[in-house]
Amino acid sequence: MVEKSAILNLLEGYRKANKLIVEEKKKRLAHSTIKELLHEYIALCELAEKGIKDEGIERLQKRRIEFLLKRRQILNRAKR
Repeated sequence: MVEKSAILNLLEGYRKANKLIVEEKKKRLAHSTIKELLHEYIALCELAEKGIKDEGIERLQKRRIEFLLKRRQILNRAKR
């Protein structure tokens, strides 16, 4: 069983990391050109399409739901 304090520390780490990621993203986007951003968007779309072709949309959705359920279980245990 995972200790509540360990989960709370993990969540606090995620909060700090998320804040840093958002700040870094703002800086990067402020210095990016439209062409660079479009290239990144197209690359992400192609990656998503490849995942759908390789695994099928149903399998990807099932994996996402499994991930979200596991995360919810961990968070629920931390609240106890």
